[in-house]
Amino acid sequence: HFCPVILVNLLDMVYGLMVHSVDSSQTVHFSIFYTPEGNDGRKKTRQQTIMRRILEEHLFQMHSGDQHNSVKSKASSSLDDADWLFRFTSDSKSSAQPGLDYTEGILRLQASALFEYPKLVVWKQVDKVVYTLVCEPLDNPLLASNFLTLFVNELNDHFRKGGSVMEEVTARPDEVLAILNFLLPGGQLLFSNFHLYKHLKAQITRVLAQKA
Repeated sequence: HFCPVILVNLLDMVYGLMVHSVDSSQTVHFSIFYTPEGNDGRKKTRQQTIMRRILEEHLFQMHSGDQHNSVKSKASSSLDDADWLFRFTSDSKSSAQPGLDYTEGILRLQASALFEYPKLVVWKQVDKVVYTLVCEPLDNPLLASNFLTLFVNELNDHFRKGGSVMEEVTARPDEVLAILNFLLPGGQLLFSNFHLYKHLKAQITRVLAQKA
């Protein structure tokens, strides 16, 4: 069998990943942080700060009617031969429920008592759930956005059979970790293409079938 070469981003690992609500309840469905700072005693305060900033940006986009169009057009101009991902994203959106709520963005967090160094926060909100990747300043935001697109798709593909996707994500974190083991190995962003994604998806399906 043909096995694609897997290229990883050779910079340090990302800071962390969160799946959470986009309302004042600030409910965290899943989170993982890859650094000692991210897992220290201020973890909850740090998570709340990130969620509050994203909620503000989400509400601004919703009220301005901007949604994701400007972000998408900006990113697509630099993709060129990786347009498979945008076709994939568009197909995912068109097969979703009519009027599906969707926003996305990139935030910068300055160094503070919560963060020794600045952070880049890349997020996508789909139907009231936010998928947030907290990156280091030199991480590639396009790779981060690509990862989130694939991650959202994998979670929905795998968990929607059980009913509420977020209830399943909360109840089965080990299966979320199994997905991350392929899409974000050790917190490293992948340079992905369509062939690699098909390969990873087959691996994910096999591993999750063993857990069932």
